[in-house]
Amino acid sequence: MSLAHILKYYREEVVEISQKDAAYQLNIRPATLSNYERGVRQFPIDILRKMKDIYHIDDDTFMAIVLYETTDKEIIKEAKYEVTQKVMKAEDRQLMDFLRENHSLLDEIRALSQMPPNKQKHHTDFFVSMLKVARTYLK
Repeated sequence: MSLAHILKYYREEVVEISQKDAAYQLNIRPATLSNYERGVRQFPIDILRKMKDIYHIDDDTFMAIVLYETTDKEIIKEAKYEVTQKVMKAEDRQLMDFLRENHSLLDEIRALSQMPPNKQKHHTDFFVSMLKVARTYLK
């Protein structure tokens, strides 16, 4: 299996992002990524570096992929759990940073978390509805 096919497989099966989303994150056109993944064009080194970061590929796995030492799909699939954990941790950090910067929102969420469960559900549903309405009108 070629480097192009391995990276395409990794994007689809391990990271589970669309070609369009990956291209956006790589700051290239989807057609360009398609050409890389089909082996029509060679990957530039800067794109490989970005892919390593965006796909959350650890150094050892990335070197194995680039050096064709790991072409077994099962070995690549084993990385899925680790990638999922890294993505979740990054999303959690981003969310916590956002909440720390927005004290009033953090205070409201804290108050909501300390309500009795029956009130918590009702207030959470109302809170989410209000956020959706606000997002619609503030676009």
